[in-house]
Amino acid sequence: MSNPVLSIITVCFQSRDAVQATMDNVLLQTWRQFEYLVIDGGSADGTMELLEQASTRFAKEQIPYHTLSEPDQGIYDAMNKGARIARGTWLLFLNAGDLLSDPKILEKIFQNPPDAQIFYGDALCIYQGNQKLYKALPLAHLTYEMAFCHQSAFISRELLLQYPYDITYKVCADHHFFLSMYLKDKTFTYCPYPVSIYEISGYSDTHKLLSHKEKHRMQKELGIFHISLSWLLRESSFYLKQSVKTLFGQKLIDMVRKSRLH
Repeated sequence: MSNPVLSIITVCFQSRDAVQATMDNVLLQTWRQFEYLVIDGGSADGTMELLEQASTRFAKEQIPYHTLSEPDQGIYDAMNKGARIARGTWLLFLNAGDLLSDPKILEKIFQNPPDAQIFYGDALCIYQGNQKLYKALPLAHLTYEMAFCHQSAFISRELLLQYPYDITYKVCADHHFFLSMYLKDKTFTYCPYPVSIYEISGYSDTHKLLSHKEKHRMQKELGIFHISLSWLLRESSFYLKQSVKTLFGQKLIDMVRKSRLH
C-alpha cells in the first residue's frame, strides 16, 4: 500500500511476553491503514526470535511491519528512532504491554480524524488486576503534570521530527514534549473516549523522585516555574506521600491504589 496513515511504534527491552501481548492486541484492529514498528534495545530474552516469527503474521494481514534491535540511550532515544523510521502521517507509541482499548478504536478515530497536530483520549489504567478509567485533564495541567496518557496520544510525525524527545530527560521527555508544544500554541484536540489500556508499573512510576526533579527542571527551562500557594501544596503532598512510602513500604501504597481503582 502507499504510505500508511498511522505508525504504531512499540519500544521494548527484555520484555518478550509483553511485546507478544501488544502485538496480539494490535492485530485485532478492524482498521488496517497502519504500519507496525518495534524498536528493541538489544534484548537477549528471546524478543528478537519473537519479532522474526511475527513477520509472517503481519504479512498475512497485509500490515507493513518493521523491526530494529540495537543498544540505545533509553526509551526516548528509541522512540525518536521509531519516529525517524516511520512513514505514517501520525505516530502512536504503544509500548511493550500496552494495549488499545477496543478492536474498533482506530476505525472510530480515523474515519474522521481531528484537525490538530496532537489528538488524545482517555486511558484505562490497570493496577494489580484492578481497572479504572482515567479521563484526560484540561491541557493547562501540563504545566505541572501529564494531562493525558502518552499511549492515548496521536502525534503528527512531522511535528515530532521537528521537536524530537529530549533524551536528557530520562523519565519525563514525553511530558516535556507535550508541555513545549502547548506553550508553542500547537493544536491539540481531545477525543472523549478511552484509547489505550495502560498498566501502572512503568519506568516513571517506579522513579517518582527523578520524575519530580525533571518536572521542576522543565518548568525552569520553559520559563514557567514560580512558587505559589498551589505549588507549595503540591510539593507538600508529594513529599508527604514519599515519606509515607518510606515509613510504611510499598504495601500501603498498593492498598491505597487498589481502593481507588475499585
